[in-house]
Amino acid sequence: MTDPNTPPSDQSQNPTEEPTAAPAGPAASTAPAAAPDAPAAYAPAPNPYAPAPGTKTGIRPWVWWVIGGAVALVVVIIVAIVLFISLLGGNGAKSVAEEYLHDIAKGDASAANKLSRADSSDFLLTDAVLAKAKHITDPAVTRTLSSRSSDQTQVSVAYKLAGKTYRDTIELDKDDKGWYVSRGLVYQLPYVSSSIAGFTVDGAKQTITSDDSEISAYPGVYSLGAPNKYYDLAGSPTLTVAAGSYADLKLDLTPSAAYIAEVQKQVDAHYAECATKTAYYDVEDCGIDLSFPSNMPASGSTVAVTVVESPKVEVGDSDSYYQFKIGEGSFTAVLTGSDYRGNPATENLTGRAGYISADISVKDDKVVVTFN
Repeated sequence: MTDPNTPPSDQSQNPTEEPTAAPAGPAASTAPAAAPDAPAAYAPAPNPYAPAPGTKTGIRPWVWWVIGGAVALVVVIIVAIVLFISLLGGNGAKSVAEEYLHDIAKGDASAANKLSRADSSDFLLTDAVLAKAKHITDPAVTRTLSSRSSDQTQVSVAYKLAGKTYRDTIELDKDDKGWYVSRGLVYQLPYVSSSIAGFTVDGAKQTITSDDSEISAYPGVYSLGAPNKYYDLAGSPTLTVAAGSYADLKLDLTPSAAYIAEVQKQVDAHYAECATKTAYYDVEDCGIDLSFPSNMPASGSTVAVTVVESPKVEVGDSDSYYQFKIGEGSFTAVLTGSDYRGNPATENLTGRAGYISADISVKDDKVVVTFN
């Protein structure tokens, strides 16, 4: 039955149903409710290109291969350009070096001088001189080494001369006129001692003396001659000019007949001048030894000297070219004055060549004898 005092809503409930438990309180981890006026938190939009969760990220291996290949290609291109430029420059220098060597081998000094811009003052670097020499053969460029910082190129060369192989290095450079030989195959001749008069090289117009300390020539075997007409050169000496060839220059020079004749002429003139002196001791100082007077004093007397035979000039026994010896000659003299008693007197004297000192040289193709 229904209790008439119970509200209708309560009467609809199942009287057998267990009572509903009260809701549990909020968990301790539950965030407090936001204030009514606080803005909502920003949530970024999902990236459609992002990898799925759990997928590994990074550059794929094939990308590394592409990058490495590109870098290697750039390096190869740079190296190729450098090598091409070096090869092009080396070939240009090599061709000029080969031309230079062949000019020397042909005896064409003018062409070699043009390629090396040689100093015109080097009087041995001429066609006339090189034509007389024995030339190099089999010239060859064996190696070129170019600088990366400049056009300077070193060229190793080889050639043969008188059956022997020589090696050397020349240098080339480049300017607005092109390639040229900046350091070529020219070698200094041996030093000429001042104790000899020098020598000549076949084809040259100038004598080489001790004053010429830096005379250069192209490689070759040169024939040597006497320095001038006043000397004779024994044998047929030659001089080999090449890389690393340092010859000990030994020349057997002797005075020629022309030299002796010129010296004799000046010796005759010297003694003729001595004979003009009138004082006894002045004559002796000049180089004539007179016999001593026996009946009258030499001082205060007047002497008249006659040259009977002028002393003869001969080559000395020394191996030095400038050593001479002079013969005694023959002189007479008349001494006039007073005897020891004060009476007028004369006395006949004899004489011969005495000691004299003289310097002999050749200047401007003339023999000069200076008596001291």
